[in-house]
Amino acid sequence: MRGLALAAGLALAAAGAATAGPMEEASQHLSQGDAAGAYEILKPEERARAGNPGYDYMLGLAAVDSGRPAEAVAAFERVLAVDPGHLQARAELGRTYIAMNEPEAARRELATVEAQDSVPDSVRETIDRYVTALDTGLSGGGTQISNRVTVRGGYDSNVNNSTSDSRILIPAFAGLGFATLGAGATSQDDAFGEVSGRSSVTHGIAIDKQLLLDLTASYRANSDLDQFNQGIAGINFGYSQRTPDHGTFTLSGQAQSYWVDDEVYRYTYGALGQWTYRTAGMTDYAVYLQYSKLNYPSNSVQNANRYTAGATVGQSLGGAGDPYVYGGAYAGYEKLTDSTFDHLSYAFGGLRLGGEVGLMPRLRGYASVAVEASEYKEPDPLFLEERSVIRADATAGLRYALTDDLTLGTEVAYTRSDSNIVLYEYDRVVASVSISLDF
Repeated sequence: MRGLALAAGLALAAAGAATAGPMEEASQHLSQGDAAGAYEILKPEERARAGNPGYDYMLGLAAVDSGRPAEAVAAFERVLAVDPGHLQARAELGRTYIAMNEPEAARRELATVEAQDSVPDSVRETIDRYVTALDTGLSGGGTQISNRVTVRGGYDSNVNNSTSDSRILIPAFAGLGFATLGAGATSQDDAFGEVSGRSSVTHGIAIDKQLLLDLTASYRANSDLDQFNQGIAGINFGYSQRTPDHGTFTLSGQAQSYWVDDEVYRYTYGALGQWTYRTAGMTDYAVYLQYSKLNYPSNSVQNANRYTAGATVGQSLGGAGDPYVYGGAYAGYEKLTDSTFDHLSYAFGGLRLGGEVGLMPRLRGYASVAVEASEYKEPDPLFLEERSVIRADATAGLRYALTDDLTLGTEVAYTRSDSNIVLYEYDRVVASVSISLDF
């Protein structure tokens, strides 16, 4: 928040020399925008220093700006119990109530400050900002639009996700010996270029209700293998309900079209229900259910219904580099609508782990790993056994913020697919460089 450094400095002066060590260090963290770091310094001092207005005020600032509004309320109320005329503390208490989605309490505290005859200019400016934030919040936050365009180029060792074996034995025709696969059925490498974009619109209809709209599109062209060029266009539209104590619930509809070689390969329609929650300790939880209807215009026998359930958890670790780690698990079933082709129906489940960390100013690194296992329902009519596939993915990359809106990235991704049917075994490496513009 603007003015935190000044407010923290005033709190430090009020606290006195006896508290100068931790208070001074916490003040430095606040002035640098590191509220979580300030909180970690101040919280252990609470038993000894609670009741000291300077300490309590700074703890309240650190708590509210690190996602702990309930603790901030307690700290600011201790300030006001000792010094009822501490206008800055009362203003921050109003801001904290805004964060807690308690507009009536926020309005009461801010009005109390505004009613004073001798409100310092700095405090009055703070009140004006908070009243504006409160009014905006009550109207749902207005309409916000964000856009991103990314241009990427690189090398793909297996653009068609195919086996490297050119000769395989098909059990249903074993008497004919080994079959030779055509060039399009074996792995092929190529350079590629890709452009993608996303537009997100959030429209508030009340303090805790929002309408959501996401539009995405991408096109990837290979240097030589045009027949494997791919395009995707999608829309996601939904409704979000935020609650003070139980997180956020979102319900959305989804539609997507997928092209290969400039012809529609698949349409996808569906719905997603999701619950997300962030704790005071900056732990993120999410649970979701998803249904998708898959339609293949030129091969309707592949039409299917897909059901997925999953959960994720993420944790901000605080400290240098602001590291963040996450993990997730999911499972589901894809059932073909035509039971004649049940050998293409399968159950699946997977795990994901990843994280990111700041390596130096404006540079962040990230990495992730994922494993998915698939078990098919019926024996494959050509290979005479039920297909099993285990796919593993590993990704690592760097992002460098050239400006606040322009980001340069580089990434390497590896995929390994293992199967009891050789046709579905392959390796793939994709290395790329990208640049993204946010506006």
